[in-house]
Amino acid sequence: LDTLLQHLARPAPATTPFVEVHFSPLLSRPLIVSGELQYGGPDSLARTVEKPYSEHTEIHGDEVSVVRGSGKPRTFSLQRSPELKTLLTSFSALLGGNRQQLESSFTLAVSGDDAHWSLQLTPRDSRISQRVAHITVSGAAASPRCMTTTAPDGSVTVMLMEEAARTPVAPD
Repeated sequence: LDTLLQHLARPAPATTPFVEVHFSPLLSRPLIVSGELQYGGPDSLARTVEKPYSEHTEIHGDEVSVVRGSGKPRTFSLQRSPELKTLLTSFSALLGGNRQQLESSFTLAVSGDDAHWSLQLTPRDSRISQRVAHITVSGAAASPRCMTTTAPDGSVTVMLMEEAARTPVAPD
């Protein structure tokens, strides 16, 4: 785990393209969005969706700001959205190479080898686990390729990152 975290650590600021596919029993077909993630340090993460709509979300400390299209920003406390807080914690700890922070929020399970690895994060907080069953990050060498977030209701979100995000994803 320590070696993997050392390989995943990125100095801030860091950006990467992403493609995210949402599978939900509430959707007739998967929702596919794409854009860019920006890591600004331990308490700073931004997500810009470019397709199929325009949305920019920024997290700085405990404040979240969301702008859709050319609309006005909506802001709210990160405390109102435990799943966003979990995402920020996991991203920040992974990109910061911070094992202690990861282990304080998640139970960890690592599998694979340097060439192909997988890291499963299971939330320790029962309130979070009501919304996020587990997060699985997989990749090759020092590159995270895929982050899969599974909810207790069976909904799954698959986020492709870095080179994997450049691969076309078909909705069917």
